[in-house]
Amino acid sequence: MMKTRVFGRSAVLLVAAAVSGCGDKQPLLDLDGEILCSLDPDLLIASLPADAIPALTLPEMVAPDDPEAQYLFDFDRVLGIVVNGEARAYPHNILWHHEIVNDRIGDTWISATFCPLTGSGLVFDPFVDGNILELGVSGLLFANNLVMFDRLSGTLYGPQLSVEGKCATFRDQSIGLRTVQEMSWGRWKGLHPDTKVVGGNTGFPRNYRQYPYGSYPLITNSDLLFPMPVDASRPIKERVLAIRIGEGGRGYPFGELFEMGETSVVNEMVGGVPTAVFYESRDGQTAVAFDARVAGQTLTFSADENGTWTDAETGSTWTIGGSAIAGPMVGERLSPRADAYVLYWFAWRHFQPTGETFLQ
Repeated sequence: MMKTRVFGRSAVLLVAAAVSGCGDKQPLLDLDGEILCSLDPDLLIASLPADAIPALTLPEMVAPDDPEAQYLFDFDRVLGIVVNGEARAYPHNILWHHEIVNDRIGDTWISATFCPLTGSGLVFDPFVDGNILELGVSGLLFANNLVMFDRLSGTLYGPQLSVEGKCATFRDQSIGLRTVQEMSWGRWKGLHPDTKVVGGNTGFPRNYRQYPYGSYPLITNSDLLFPMPVDASRPIKERVLAIRIGEGGRGYPFGELFEMGETSVVNEMVGGVPTAVFYESRDGQTAVAFDARVAGQTLTFSADENGTWTDAETGSTWTIGGSAIAGPMVGERLSPRADAYVLYWFAWRHFQPTGETFLQ
């Protein structure tokens, strides 16, 4: 089990702040009047008490054919990860209701997080200064994005999409990003038939087939739960594959990728790394970013009509999961970029203000 620890005298106050509200738009302060969070108070909202949305820790993980996985349909979206060869899926269906799953895969702790309001799914290495964090939902939102806290110390960490801590003890400290691939449950099972998935028996009375936010995620819906300035040059709920580099990076709107074809690819340098972005529209739209270097070669890819990709250097055939299934490279795997994840357009523009946007 995780160990209990306390980082400082502001811990209890921070959770209280998440309960009491920020309606006066004042910065969060500690007991000595020091500003706790380096966040714009105009965008910081207390929507619920801390833990009112209960994060899960060590939920039951089951096989795809287990009765406890029957709440999932093949078209449902999941956050998929592979750690030390073990595949696990954290469905949006679960994360709509819990937003954070703290899990352990072998000896490795991970925190799978999803904010329904910003459409953002990130998986973290929950370590700071050698301590394991048990991330929870603070009840605060910043620019409509989930603000996390460490449940063991009661200390706010900061917005999910900032990655870097913005509050109290954690200010300017970062937890690491883990590789995550967001796709349909059916697609993930096809790529990883031995995967485990969060079972529906979580101990909470939730209907995991029911989306709790109505029409909110529709690309035609321009409403936000809490109004804020947005870049409306594209549909604000359009999905974007982001490659995060500081406050910049590169964003790939799904609409631009689809315009290139039902199966498409972008080959380019991003942050000094040769990168291949694979996209397919079938089974609910998937976009993933890979380091294009494998087995001592840098590869460039073209998309095939049959839903695979071919590299120009060896003529090998590759899947959306980055595996070579035919040709001289068969058996090789591309490495997914750990700094890549999916989120809504408005959130991409807000949290990565210096980022570039791919336009075909």
